[in-house]
Amino acid sequence: MRQKIILSVMLFVLFPLLFSGNSVAATYEENLSQAVQSLSVRKGDANFLLLTNAPYVKVDSSFALPYLEKAQEQTGCTVGKGNLLFFQRAQDHPLRLMLFDKTNGNAVIISKEEKQWVSEKLNMSPAEISKPSFWEKSKGFFAGKDMFTLAAIADVWAEGGPYDFLKSAELHNHICPGLTSGYLIAHYIQNHYPLKEGERYTIIASPTWCKEDALQVLLDCTPGKQGMVVKHLSKVQIDRISFADPAGIVLVWDEKRKVGKGYALAFDFKKLKALSPKDSPKAATVLSVLPHLDEPDRFVTTAAEFDLNEGLYDGITQAGENPYELAGLIKN
Repeated sequence: MRQKIILSVMLFVLFPLLFSGNSVAATYEENLSQAVQSLSVRKGDANFLLLTNAPYVKVDSSFALPYLEKAQEQTGCTVGKGNLLFFQRAQDHPLRLMLFDKTNGNAVIISKEEKQWVSEKLNMSPAEISKPSFWEKSKGFFAGKDMFTLAAIADVWAEGGPYDFLKSAELHNHICPGLTSGYLIAHYIQNHYPLKEGERYTIIASPTWCKEDALQVLLDCTPGKQGMVVKHLSKVQIDRISFADPAGIVLVWDEKRKVGKGYALAFDFKKLKALSPKDSPKAATVLSVLPHLDEPDRFVTTAAEFDLNEGLYDGITQAGENPYELAGLIKN
């Protein structure tokens, strides 16, 4: 019985290592060196991506920036070259650094797990991450919690995704259909309602979903700067809105003149989902929309517009008020 227990414990510990092609080296430097060698890419290669949460997390109670610096030295990846990308995580989240070769999709993920460094090698090419089987296998990885983040961002980068799309993912910490909708909405706003001198945007995030993080990055509209007002709506409140697929309201406001316009927007997720086969993994849905990111009008429409005065502007932006009701956009 004792031998069976010991064997079970050993299998529990070793299974992730055997399943995911892991290796454990004594130091971070050894893991990093082995990762670079195993991918067979040269320092400074434009096809080489370094993706990490190092600017945000701590290792042994200290910020992880020294690990980022060593990875930059080994790989030659830099922000200026566009092949050093980040994703945000809480400070107590494990450190992850992924080295990714876009020519073949091969990657090595280096993680600090408890008191040991672990490297996991895998292929995450667009073809691979579009298979449901990839996501079943990913559950066996130490980096499993971050696998969707790493795979989607890396392949969007490999497929030539726009830099501002990738920067939106940095704040949101992954790319998903919801964030994609925010990217399209932001460009729709910029295209249709460019600001004139003295004007500014106020985004009424209502209803709320992942889109708000892209709007903050692209439009510099944040709650802290009062450029975004977040108002959650119940299903009953959403159902009472007088148009389908509501995606929020953008207010174009001139604070000095106390005048402006409001635009209620709609987003059609059905059109976005139709770009990929039914039941495709979420990552495949993200990749399918890449060729259409410069077509925001395909997915976003203005359902209604209205004039703003100071009283209406203040009412819509204040807590406790349903913005659609004040704008006259509720079913009778």
